[in-house]
Amino acid sequence: MDIANHIETAILIVPIVLAFSNWALSLFFARKSTNYLAFDLKQLWPDSLPFLKAQWPIITVTLAAATWSQLHPIPDLSDKPELALEVFLSTFGSSGILWILNLFYVSYLAAPKYPGRVATIGAWGLVMYIITDMAIVTFGALGTILFVAPGLIIFTRSCLFLPVYAIHGHKPLSAIRQSWALTKGNYWLVSRYIGLPILVMMALYCYPELVTNFMPAGTQDAIKNCLPLDAAFTSAAQVLNIAIGGLLYKLYERLSTAGTISID
Repeated sequence: MDIANHIETAILIVPIVLAFSNWALSLFFARKSTNYLAFDLKQLWPDSLPFLKAQWPIITVTLAAATWSQLHPIPDLSDKPELALEVFLSTFGSSGILWILNLFYVSYLAAPKYPGRVATIGAWGLVMYIITDMAIVTFGALGTILFVAPGLIIFTRSCLFLPVYAIHGHKPLSAIRQSWALTKGNYWLVSRYIGLPILVMMALYCYPELVTNFMPAGTQDAIKNCLPLDAAFTSAAQVLNIAIGGLLYKLYERLSTAGTISID
């Protein structure tokens, strides 16, 4: 590998290694606590059916946009001004729709206990959610790469931002504060619950770079040119991203039940 590939690999590997180490430590520090991840993941399917029935066209468009971006890599389009719209959609289209889907999805999951939340989602609420979530991801990523512990703390303590924001009036700063309050004293519990799904999603998003950077040139080309495989990994990552939003809602419910901050 040349220097550029070494740098790219380090940028991809370091956060994954740190996230894996954090999750592995959580298995030890939270070993005496019940882990409801498998149960909640199984329960997500029946809970998600109303959302899937109502929003299947948008979900289909999102996955199609992600697939299209894989079949038409941005470097191949960037030198063609007449395809500026396609470049923009490749870069931001599916990601922007995914943010919107996550907010609507969690609002649907909360509907039995918090009816009418979906109807309160407006353009400004969507914009503020995207901006705030981008800020959390940016500071968390920078912290993970540069300072290790602060980045992991930001991600873990702010992970309930989405469900709190969706349920409690679309107030960004209040949602962040409540997420930090609910996760206070439960860092390892939260890390154990959500750590494995996050690791799988990171691995899916980083494919094929993580694989090809360690393989011979001929094998790299074969994998990079396997567009159906690229599209499948991207679509799987996006589906898992939505499922993680549902798991975070389940976690929020457990941490806030009966006025106690515990998932035991």
